[in-house]
Amino acid sequence: MNRVDNTADYQLEHSLSCADGSSLLLARAGEHDYLLLPAAAQPAAGKLPHSLLAQPVDHTTLAGQDYACYLRDGQKLLSEIPPGMLNDKEVTGIACDIMEALLQLQLNQLALPIVDSEHILIDAQQQIQLLGQHAAISHDTVQQQQNLIQAGRLLYWLYSGRRYSSLPLASLRPQLDNELLQLCQQLLTAHTASPLPTRAILAQLQDWLVRQQSFIRPQGNHCAALEQLLQRMRHSPDFPALSQAVSAINHIGNADSERLQVLAEIILKDFSLTNKLLKVVNSANFSQFGGTVSTVSRAIVILGFDTIRNLALTLLLFEHMHNRSHAQEVRDVAIKALFCGLLARNLARHSGLREAEEALICGMFQQLGELLCVYYFRDEYRLIHKKISSGSTADQAVLHTLGLSYAALGAGTVSLWSFPESMISSLEPYPAGPVRQPQSSTARLRMLGNLAQELTGLLSTANPPSQAAARQLLTRYERASALDMKQLDTVIEQTQAAFDDYLREWSGEQPRHGQAYQLKTARLDTQAQQPTTQIVADDALTTSYLLAPPATASLLSAGIQDITLTLLGSYQLNDLLRMILEIMFRAVGFDHVVLCTKDPRQNQLQARFGFGPDIPELLKHFRIDLDQQDNAFCIAMERNVDIFIEDASDTTIASHIPGWYRQLNLAQTFIIFPLVLEKRKIGFLYGDKKQAHSLPLRPDELNLLKTLRNQALLAIRQKQN
Repeated sequence: MNRVDNTADYQLEHSLSCADGSSLLLARAGEHDYLLLPAAAQPAAGKLPHSLLAQPVDHTTLAGQDYACYLRDGQKLLSEIPPGMLNDKEVTGIACDIMEALLQLQLNQLALPIVDSEHILIDAQQQIQLLGQHAAISHDTVQQQQNLIQAGRLLYWLYSGRRYSSLPLASLRPQLDNELLQLCQQLLTAHTASPLPTRAILAQLQDWLVRQQSFIRPQGNHCAALEQLLQRMRHSPDFPALSQAVSAINHIGNADSERLQVLAEIILKDFSLTNKLLKVVNSANFSQFGGTVSTVSRAIVILGFDTIRNLALTLLLFEHMHNRSHAQEVRDVAIKALFCGLLARNLARHSGLREAEEALICGMFQQLGELLCVYYFRDEYRLIHKKISSGSTADQAVLHTLGLSYAALGAGTVSLWSFPESMISSLEPYPAGPVRQPQSSTARLRMLGNLAQELTGLLSTANPPSQAAARQLLTRYERASALDMKQLDTVIEQTQAAFDDYLREWSGEQPRHGQAYQLKTARLDTQAQQPTTQIVADDALTTSYLLAPPATASLLSAGIQDITLTLLGSYQLNDLLRMILEIMFRAVGFDHVVLCTKDPRQNQLQARFGFGPDIPELLKHFRIDLDQQDNAFCIAMERNVDIFIEDASDTTIASHIPGWYRQLNLAQTFIIFPLVLEKRKIGFLYGDKKQAHSLPLRPDELNLLKTLRNQALLAIRQKQN
């Protein structure tokens, strides 16, 4: 809306003189409070959407002066907060937010007319917003430099309680941390405006704040509680061996010229670990290099030191915690730890961050405290859950039972295992409220670990998390991670795919219930996940797939290997084609799979054999007339393209479905892989699912199915030759 010359809408309550000589008006319209700032003579430089930059909601003209109107319901001006009410940590948190906002402006070549306490809103949670974007100045480095100096003067006032003067801040606050004094002085004497020094100051402020807000560093009684729990674990028969192995891996430094040899030797000392690691390395997740890896040394050379080190650490923890009499309780927490680690790694990769491998361990260790508790302190763990059932919060129950938080227990153990400080700091939980943009590798690891932990918590509940809960989480992390809902869905699906593969490769099982199944199938918003049909014309009848958790890749890969071995020996063609159909049927979970071949006496494709319910009756009626060129089967054969129909009942596709197929009431979802050799139409492989949108296939799984089809063509060619 745009109120012009309508003074009745805004009831002026107060006028405030600002340091730049302008006046800021406090007004009320209806039930809302507003701030009216003089509008710029020139049009605004452009809107920069950012949660730390307030946006005007309206413009108005009062007494011939144009004003931008900012809503301030529930917020105060920073100038209305007495500096003495804020401690140094709170002031530094505000300083971080101011610097982050200025950094974003610099990156977009913008500057604010002024940065002072009269142009900053603050709410009850000490979340701030800078005013004045309606008058932002473009390409003005001088003004950007002034913004930094103004920010320094603002901090001078917040730290000292006095307006900026020639008196050194150190003389007014001799007890103020020397690092904060230096950072404030850097701003006051800023000689230039550039994202590099601004980012460096922001990173130092964040680091200082994290060191002061170490919630997981035990003190007093918490420290005694940690030592008592660690001592109990040390007396457990298996904990010392685990600690020794993990610590040995962590003590391999980057400067060690023989670190590959040392890592290999440590792994080879554990026969079970060696076999498990080589099994995983030779699995579908790591098989991109081709061939079989039979030694740990070659695995390190091919995949890299960091990958094998983190895989070894993951296997050590997962396998160690996996075997106990109360295995199901332990397993559920271990499963969450694995998922959280994979999710953190995928979040890093999707965001283009270089800390992906470290993020895997940081994500896993978010669950370490709970994992240690359920494994070593079974009675306490069950008492914690009784307290939660009685109405206590999870944090309260853990603190009252153990004497410290899960995070503190995990951090204390990680420190004992000689993990680097960046890894320990990543376990630091965030307080409530928006998460700041990380400016260092350590801060990024903490962000990735916490985001993965909170997402895992959403996905691990029995009830599907609502889209509102997911959006609330994205809003909390919007400054730290530029993920939208669609991207987040993609990251979760990729994580679920890797998670399912890992579980099958490690334990040889496919989870169908419990925590593993919950995490493998969870969706943030089930309604939003329903795909819409994209096939609207003949040209669109081409390969398509739906991203979803896989249940096929390992079985398909094993089946392809079996077919390859069969092709190297003597075989009957029909036997091999039946093997291919059986692999498709078992691995993907089709309701029916069918092989159709061309009848040499007629221009038709006839079903020959297959698998599935009522298959003999189906084979009698499954026949395609190649003279009818307008249906999906004929189009697949004529154009030699793979076709995937997600919903055969969709009105945009119905005209491409043959009448005989609809009469069979066979399936709403099906896929066709044509068998064409040198333009000769031999037939096709067919698979279906009864319900629409019920055939989730990832790109790698689709490629494996195509490989099976190509093997069928190779077998046919060999027999014909």
